[in-house]
Amino acid sequence: MQETNVLSRNCLRHVWTAIAALCLVGVPLGADAAVEVYFLRHGETTWNRAHLLQGSIPDTELTRKGVRMAEETARGMSAAHLRFGRIYTSPYLRARHTAEILAEGGVGPTPVADARLREMNLCWYEGMRYRKGTWPDDNLRRLFEEPETFVPQGAGAETFQMVGARLRDFLEHEIPPLDGQVDRVLCVAHSMALRALVRELAGTNAPASALKALQRNCCVHVVRYADGRFTLQETGKIFYSPETFDAMVEPRVVAHRGAGDLLMPEASLPAYSNAVATACDLVKLDLQRTKDGVVVMGHDTTLTRTMGWNVRIADLDYAEILEKGRYLDQKQPGTWRIVRLEEALDIVRPIPEMWLDFKDNQGFSPAFAEDVLTALRRAEINLGRVMVATFNLRALKYFQIRHPEVRRVGHFNFSPEKEPRERALAQALRFRDEYGLFGLNMPVLAGQTQPDDIVRLRREGLWISLWFVQDADKAAFYRPATPDAFVTDHVSLVRQW
Repeated sequence: MQETNVLSRNCLRHVWTAIAALCLVGVPLGADAAVEVYFLRHGETTWNRAHLLQGSIPDTELTRKGVRMAEETARGMSAAHLRFGRIYTSPYLRARHTAEILAEGGVGPTPVADARLREMNLCWYEGMRYRKGTWPDDNLRRLFEEPETFVPQGAGAETFQMVGARLRDFLEHEIPPLDGQVDRVLCVAHSMALRALVRELAGTNAPASALKALQRNCCVHVVRYADGRFTLQETGKIFYSPETFDAMVEPRVVAHRGAGDLLMPEASLPAYSNAVATACDLVKLDLQRTKDGVVVMGHDTTLTRTMGWNVRIADLDYAEILEKGRYLDQKQPGTWRIVRLEEALDIVRPIPEMWLDFKDNQGFSPAFAEDVLTALRRAEINLGRVMVATFNLRALKYFQIRHPEVRRVGHFNFSPEKEPRERALAQALRFRDEYGLFGLNMPVLAGQTQPDDIVRLRREGLWISLWFVQDADKAAFYRPATPDAFVTDHVSLVRQW
């Protein structure tokens, strides 16, 4: 009997040792182990706001609104007592930044990048605008409205099936080893990728909202892993107040003369780099043509103000300007010089949209325009990202007739002291009709354009930008009228509003 009791005690000791070991590795007792995988779309980006397809473009930035979305999502998850044992992210900047904000908000550890979470490669369509009713071609419309019939275009372009397959590969290789170790995993990915995931796991049985082409920024789809199977458990979960963010209207920032912020010469290489660094939504490219046909950047038709050289750019060969011309107060030899269009495009390519301003009305020619378009094509910048925004009436008419696919924005100016406001607004609408304008760039320096004018013109279907909004107070004054863009030389000041 005593021997039996000893054996029983030994058996019990082994049982409790085994139970303790199971508890140490996190295997739940009395229930099947399961892992919840939260797939979250990144916050709003500058390209989202401009309605441009990003696809595999890796370096698009979050807007201030996008950053706040991620911050509010982290707070919402914390309030719901959600803690993630692992955070994975797509390697693309917009997803990585979102994941880092969430981790800093305390919902989980440092994110780990995994290429399988990247966005769908759209190849030829990357950089194109997506707006219902104005699709560049019917195939792109099908990507949004009839995905089963979409045909990928270009080397490396993917189908939803291909994206779904790599996401399933991620799940099957990364999640099962975590079973029993963590309860929840967070994966920061992209809109089309989430759409592909839903189709892969649930097919046509998925909720219609989860199959929509555009998933809300920072929305979450929850996948449950249990008994060796992945099932779609919940879709479209939001951890912030959608109404708050839907009501946030942020005019885009147009970098005038390269967003110099008075720290560097306008239209210089450092100025264009600053436009990228400050995540401007548009950059204004002031176009001049030298005597020997080189397209260069320059706001004025002469070099008097910038270089102290009273001569027209159109009367000089490019080599002569390069040899003798340097911006005033130069501090970095060789960098603050006149810039060729190709050099500027190489820097500003990550900026969502570009304004082309043909500065010299008399020097404009079809050859000039075509040289500029050729440079854009060589830089692989889709014309859907481009506007011709100018006082140059010859340029507006040329593009209206020869390249109507390029949006045109007319610079408009008037003096309230000399011209009644109603007459000026009526003239603006005639200007729109004569040149088939997409929008108007309206002046505010002397109080010409008032908030009510912006509301009226936008009701007429016009895209409205304001020049120049140079400080936070003026930005705050005009913001309630919901203009589409602010043109500024002082990006940092305007961004304070």
